[in-house]
Amino acid sequence: MNEYETEKIVARTFSMHTTVEPPSLLARARRVAKENGATLVGGKQAGRFSHGMVGGEYRMEGRTVIVTITEKHWLIPWPVVESRMRALVQ
Repeated sequence: MNEYETEKIVARTFSMHTTVEPPSLLARARRVAKENGATLVGGKQAGRFSHGMVGGEYRMEGRTVIVTITEKHWLIPWPVVESRMRALVQ
């Protein structure tokens, strides 16, 4: 691997319970994505997101948000990714 290649990652899935209504959660996610220069495509049941540092998919199952990270810059530790996601759905 040279300095210009990105590290291949194994996708990780996080399952998080939320008390926030799906429309409110989606509005919050859209706002945070816009503020951080990310793209979020989808609706309150499922979709995908991308940013230069992280990307993945999400879906709702009842009051559970399931997020699968499919792309992550090697400099971002997994605990940071997880804590940011959990903060978003609380």
